[in-house]
Amino acid sequence: MKLERAARRRSRGILAGAVLAALCLGGCAVGPDYHRPKPNAPKQFAVQAGVHSGKGAQDDPVTIANWWHNLHDPELDSLVARALKDNPSLEIALAHLQEARTYEVAVTGIALPSVNLGAGGGRGTGTNLDRGGLAPGALHAADNRRLGGTGIDRIDYVAGGMAQWNIDLFGRYRRMIEAARYQSQAQMASRDAVQVAVVAEVVRAYVDLRGLQTQLLVLRQNELAASDLWHLMQARYSRGITNELDATLARRQLDIVRAEIGPVLGRIQAAQDRIAVLLGHYPEDLRAELSKPALIPNLPDEIDPGVPLTLLRRRPDVREAEWELASATANVGVATAALFPSLSLVAGLGQEGTSLNSQYLPNNSYRIWSLGYGALLPLLDFGTLDALADVADLRSHAQYVHYKQTVLNAVADVDTSMAAFRAQQQRLRELADAVVASERAMLLASERYDRGLTDFLNVADAQRQEYDLEGQYAVDQTLLAERYVAVYQALGGGWENYGGPPKIRMPQPAIVAMFRRLANPGTGR
Repeated sequence: MKLERAARRRSRGILAGAVLAALCLGGCAVGPDYHRPKPNAPKQFAVQAGVHSGKGAQDDPVTIANWWHNLHDPELDSLVARALKDNPSLEIALAHLQEARTYEVAVTGIALPSVNLGAGGGRGTGTNLDRGGLAPGALHAADNRRLGGTGIDRIDYVAGGMAQWNIDLFGRYRRMIEAARYQSQAQMASRDAVQVAVVAEVVRAYVDLRGLQTQLLVLRQNELAASDLWHLMQARYSRGITNELDATLARRQLDIVRAEIGPVLGRIQAAQDRIAVLLGHYPEDLRAELSKPALIPNLPDEIDPGVPLTLLRRRPDVREAEWELASATANVGVATAALFPSLSLVAGLGQEGTSLNSQYLPNNSYRIWSLGYGALLPLLDFGTLDALADVADLRSHAQYVHYKQTVLNAVADVDTSMAAFRAQQQRLRELADAVVASERAMLLASERYDRGLTDFLNVADAQRQEYDLEGQYAVDQTLLAERYVAVYQALGGGWENYGGPPKIRMPQPAIVAMFRRLANPGTGR
């Protein structure tokens, strides 16, 4: 008995020493710590020359967060607000975000102790049925301690509870929690990027719709003018004042204008359908609302893009790439920790004995317990774990290069979109002068024809060019509005006022969640 007590004391001493060592080493986390990269961004954009340097509207974060309000169109504001509420892509992105946040909670739970209940039982020819594996976990170490001298010659059942705690000696679980937390932040940025895209698509579809309606208005006006001219030529031809060629030319011009109306009507309907889908509705739901014609909203003359460093803090895709890099860096620590020893503490408490239908009384059962630890050190794996650590390291490097590429693309997007916006502004100004000149040419040609100084071919040609330029001006107005949208999409505005995501449902212990999901098998919520 003295030897047994001494052995027990030694076991307890060893266990206490192992626990103390685990607690001392618990502060060690292998693998690289994440440090936020410092991008070598330029001080200003390549298109900065010529932009006013004072405080512009785009310097105000509230304004850039709601940049579509600069168009002063209540209908557009309403459409954007409804899209931010009901857009399917945004709802999918939010679901992915909540998934990542919930997974973060799950990973945190892995690092904490777990407690389970288990039981095993049966009948057979053996004296210790539990050794066949019917009793779970730590109860194996506790059974069969009272067989000798108790009158029990076999064990029919073992039941009890088990607890296990995997000590985070080298930070494997802490790195896993870090990676999950960074991944949640990346999904948050991804949700923001979807919102930027949704806002831009709604505004782009809206200005396309108004541009097409403007084109239709121009075509209707041209149709009316061409019809009046054709009737005039018909009347003159009937009275013998002009020839059949002039009347035919006037009729041709009218038919050309009318032929262009149908395709524009089809494109208007397609634009209406696109807006409805972006809002999460069927096209029929918004047909009456969107069929009311209106002109293209007036655009601001200037856009101040700010500085690249501010852009990189605002653009969601840059922030997403940064958090992805942080997660990949933490995963290097997870893979590295697999090379080091692992330690687990286990405990069991339960009951063992014979079944009620045996010759023994029900009180022939005994309380059993166990307390111990387990350690594991990888020795020979032919380089598998080391290779996996290299894989994680290479993924981290690739993510770093991806981050730098995202920064380059972000700055280039602003430069490209700003250059396109300015070029389109210049084109529209010159096209406006061409429209004025074309109207003057049409007036002069008509006057010369009325005085008999030229034939009707010149009038028809002047009329055709005037119609073409007016239609092209409406098209270029739409294109300028699209360039305006592209600038703000490149600047990454439109997500700031969305607010944080709703709270996730806090997970419940397995025994509670089991009954809840039985009651609601659809989603488990």
